[in-house]
Amino acid sequence: MVKYYLLSIFVFLSALSTAQWGPVNGGISNLSFGAKLLGSSDAYIFSGTLADARMYRSGDNGNNWDEIDPPVTGNVPECGFFFEDKYFAGLNSSQECIFYSTDDGSSWNSVSGGPQTTWVRGFFSLSGDIFAFTSSAGIYKSTDGGSNWEPANSGLDNYNVIRMESINSKLLAATIGGGVFASTDNGETWFPSNNGIAGSDLNATLVWRMGAGLFYMEQGGAAYTSNDEGANWSAWIKPAVMGLAVNEIYRTGNHLYMESRHFAGGLKDSVYYSINEGFSWDNITDNLSASDLNASGITEFEGYAFIAYNIISPGLGIYRRGISTGTVEMNNPVSIEIYPNPFREKISFASFSRNNIKQINLFDNLGRLVLSENGSETVNTSGLPGGTYIVAVVLADNTTIRRKLIKENR
Repeated sequence: MVKYYLLSIFVFLSALSTAQWGPVNGGISNLSFGAKLLGSSDAYIFSGTLADARMYRSGDNGNNWDEIDPPVTGNVPECGFFFEDKYFAGLNSSQECIFYSTDDGSSWNSVSGGPQTTWVRGFFSLSGDIFAFTSSAGIYKSTDGGSNWEPANSGLDNYNVIRMESINSKLLAATIGGGVFASTDNGETWFPSNNGIAGSDLNATLVWRMGAGLFYMEQGGAAYTSNDEGANWSAWIKPAVMGLAVNEIYRTGNHLYMESRHFAGGLKDSVYYSINEGFSWDNITDNLSASDLNASGITEFEGYAFIAYNIISPGLGIYRRGISTGTVEMNNPVSIEIYPNPFREKISFASFSRNNIKQINLFDNLGRLVLSENGSETVNTSGLPGGTYIVAVVLADNTTIRRKLIKENR
């Protein structure tokens, strides 16, 4: 059983000492065609290189990378996703396109009924089910933890899906050519949801959630927002931090990362970070080479943000930056104990004084609030599915301490 003791002085000093990006490519052999990040499990972060089709994992926050065999020799995955104690890899392949590992990539298992001869662009989970969205085969769904899959395309008129999102219990799929589709029955049926989006703006690049709102961006840079779960959209003037276009949005818990493109004497990209659903953004580009920044998979893992330079910026590889996840006043040190991790039926909290804990909020990997307790010492988690969660402990002085936790299945 792992216990976390979060000391305010340690958190404060960590925030001061980890504000710059640094390369973390130890053990990676060939970056001549760039690198890409492939998500993480509860114990490892994964990456791949394009020059020689190699796959790697790191168990020490990127300090050292060990090569592992990809699911298919010579074919590095396009994406990775951790769900119910399994790490899933999505491939661009002329044969099987989904594999999973129960031992962090040491060995791989085929799935039944998964997509073939397509490009798996990503995975998504909602209500205990896992989805894979593809470039030409639409959406596939598994209801048994990812062992068996079947198409979930009823009503989906466009199979070129580039992004999935959810708000409350509604699923959304952004497509290239068909705009947005929505589902209110967890992917069993889909219907177009483009009211207010111009017919010329249906080539989507992103759909994402910030707070109670949805946001949509198409390939020409046009942007829309919806305040009614995508039923109606209206044109949206992007904030200045989003520049010409948003290249990538990445969420873990209530942490949002964004890579956006600007023109300042040439095209340059910047990386931003928000912990308040996009109400404000911190520019964390810092010492990254913004003129060469073409990211492949922003990822947060164990208190660090990672970004990889792709084929457009060869030789640079993977960079890492420490992320402050809550700063407590130095003159009021407090120790918070959170255990166990991994957890099953409950999470326990303890401090030197119970009054130090004001509220406990638990978010799933999509940033949805799934549990909230006021000043509790124990949170009952028996009804939650296995997976990754972010716990946010709000203290009496309104500062917040966050930690990533894993729920194990029985």
